[in-house]
Amino acid sequence: MSRFTIRPARQDEGPAILEIMRPWNMHHVPSPEMESLDLNCFFVAEMDSVMIGASGYKVLGPGQGKTTLLAVLPEYLGTGAGSALQVKRLEAMATLGVHTVTTNADRPETIAWYKSRFGYREVGKLAKIHDFGRSDVDHWTTLQLDLGGYMRGACSPAKAS
Repeated sequence: MSRFTIRPARQDEGPAILEIMRPWNMHHVPSPEMESLDLNCFFVAEMDSVMIGASGYKVLGPGQGKTTLLAVLPEYLGTGAGSALQVKRLEAMATLGVHTVTTNADRPETIAWYKSRFGYREVGKLAKIHDFGRSDVDHWTTLQLDLGGYMRGACSPAKAS
């Protein structure tokens, strides 16, 4: 099995990205939870010319950014593509002057991954307004990341694995 590559999304890849989100119930776009996809702020992971994952972000204002969607097809979990997609979007936001990144998640394993792997901290809860993500969870856990701190430590052994 070959290694994946990460690249910016192309403008015609919206439908393919939403298909990657479908197994995780994050394909409802547009919806009250996710109005649109800005493909200028998306990356995709490919393996053997197959799109296996995607991640997005948005800049909210001076110094503030937000992750939008991140998913890897179930059969490619464990390849490292999700981590690589996360790092790529964090690097992109840092380049744009973002200092604080907000992320909403509803899966306990994903919340734990953001905290342990990237240094996020939990800052609150937000009620869901539409069936998106886990249908059995009625809220998002809101996490924040000090992006500057993460970027300064991104090459440490704990972050590199």
